[in-house]
Amino acid sequence: MASAVWGRRALGMLLSAASCLPGLLLAAETARDYDLAYQATFQPDTGCAQARITVRQESSRLRLLDFNAPSSRYSEFSGDGEITRQGRRVLWQVPAEGGEIRYRVRVKSQRSGDPDARMTADWAVARLDDLFPPARSRSRRGTSSRASLTLAGPEGWSFETPYGPVDGTVDFDTAGRRLDRPLGWLAAGDLGIRRSTIAGRRVAIAGPRDQGFRRMDLLAFLHWTLPELVAIAPSLPRRVLIVGAGRDMWRGGLSGPGSLYLHPDRPLLSGNATSPVLHELMHVAMTQPPADGDDWIVEGVAEYYGLVILLRSGGISGDRFERALDWHRDWAQQENGRLAHPSTGPDTARAVLLFRDLQLELAAAGECLDPVVAELLQGSISRERLAGLLEARLGRPSAVLSRVLESGEVPQRR
Repeated sequence: MASAVWGRRALGMLLSAASCLPGLLLAAETARDYDLAYQATFQPDTGCAQARITVRQESSRLRLLDFNAPSSRYSEFSGDGEITRQGRRVLWQVPAEGGEIRYRVRVKSQRSGDPDARMTADWAVARLDDLFPPARSRSRRGTSSRASLTLAGPEGWSFETPYGPVDGTVDFDTAGRRLDRPLGWLAAGDLGIRRSTIAGRRVAIAGPRDQGFRRMDLLAFLHWTLPELVAIAPSLPRRVLIVGAGRDMWRGGLSGPGSLYLHPDRPLLSGNATSPVLHELMHVAMTQPPADGDDWIVEGVAEYYGLVILLRSGGISGDRFERALDWHRDWAQQENGRLAHPSTGPDTARAVLLFRDLQLELAAAGECLDPVVAELLQGSISRERLAGLLEARLGRPSAVLSRVLESGEVPQRR
């Protein structure tokens, strides 16, 4: 009898513990986390933004943030806890209960003598990466963060980011990173904005008014070409922002996470049948930077598939596609293009020809380069991984790639 009573009591205890288990697990999960709030206020009269990073936590989950913040751009650090500058780096000992660090950041930056980020009385184009500098973190093992972004400026300003419009505060997540940090391009101020959903992607095209940025032309071009790009590169983010501004800004295109910058003078389609827009969008679809020595892979893929997308979408004929390849061949030969890191124009032209040869090799075996590139873009980008993906399709090592790698044309790793 006693054993039966004890059995019922034990069962009751087990059921009681089980009923508490979800709450205990939730409490344990919540206790692991800390909150990061990123805030920046644009001040056109100073050319700077006042930035602030706030940490909310319990029991010293996040202990240290070590920023790469050169004094030529980042200044006037203050806040809670101990803050010290050591050359280019600023170290913040985060208080056990959390706190905030405040600083001033200069918005304008230069590329080849022209600004690629700037702020006027009416607008700003910049990178979130620069407003909130990269940082090494020291935290308890297994901790994770939740992050939010708040942007402010003069009355009437609006803000477009890779996370969507920021009207107040938006939550965001930078997958694959230990420390969440806002990344990508932003446009702010008195903006003209066009939005659409294309191939399952929410596309926003934003820039200050009266800057000659042809938003509707670009949107029509994307309706025509983006479905083909997504079919090749499904890793393209679900949100894509394209910003453009200022005839006195740097005249080029630059990709960033979930976003790209395009100068209004850059054509949608060049005379040699290449497209700066498609080239940069292929970069946006790349989830990781190239391995050391392998920049030629990312540049070659972006340029070659810019041509392929135009061919498949009907933008160029087969004859013009072949003439574009001939143009790349002439450029590479005349200027000694090689598979280099970093990859210059003639080097990228040489890489385009390699990827064309790889496609021909795969086609002869009844295969296609598309699935190789789709998988390549979703992970590390290196010559070793490219070789492995090709071999998986061919059932043997790629003769084309092996010949190139053994020729000494590819740069040695540092």
